Amino acid sequence: MISKLFIAAMTITLAACFHGKLPPQEFYRLRTPVLPESLATLDHDGGSGGRLVGGIAIVPYVAPGLYGDRGIVFRIGDNEYGAYPNREWAVPVPTMLGLITEDVFGAHPLTTEGAVFDPPSPNSYPYVWRGLVRELEEVDRGRRVYASVRLDARIVRTKDDSIVWSGSARRERPVPSGTMPAIIETLSRLSAEVILQLQESARVSLAESAASAVRQTPRRSSARP
Repeated sequence: MISKLFIAAMTITLAACFHGKLPPQEFYRLRTPVLPESLATLDHDGGSGGRLVGGIAIVPYVAPGLYGDRGIVFRIGDNEYGAYPNREWAVPVPTMLGLITEDVFGAHPLTTEGAVFDPPSPNSYPYVWRGLVRELEEVDRGRRVYASVRLDARIVRTKDDSIVWSGSARRERPVPSGTMPAIIETLSRLSAEVILQLQESARVSLAESAASAVRQTPRRSSARP
């Protein structure tokens, strides 16, 4: 449990400091897991099929507050937050989530052209994917340890800076064991699943908008005067 783990970590830290030594720093990284095959039947043969025409730039996610720091965030219940003093992200959260998003878009394209993370000129692409971290943490709920990920995202059309889609998705799952490697693995899987869920929501919404536009387009009469 987080509370016990945190108390133990703090006890070790204080004892080590008392003897003039600090506990070793531990560094972890989110990695793209094997992506599910649930989207494999989508149209990838060159047709639009709910895809946007052109490429899309993925910019680093916005990670406010504790999520923007290097310390791995934990939560006790719903309101008590903290960060481990000696367990850190090896790569900034905005970068790790951006790279996972690039992998997801590579496996399940949302655009007719490629998706690139953090290109030199994002505005040179027809569309930009912008994400925001709402939750990315270990959660202590009594005797069980969970991982929780919630992300917001939007697709912006660069030519007029307009939002063509926005959405939010969240997933929480128990961690098989309370070890930090297991927690990080679960956070990695949830991050990819949430991004897939956001992408599919965008795909469905864009396809419905395109179909609606076609239905509303007036037909020209072929009759001659």
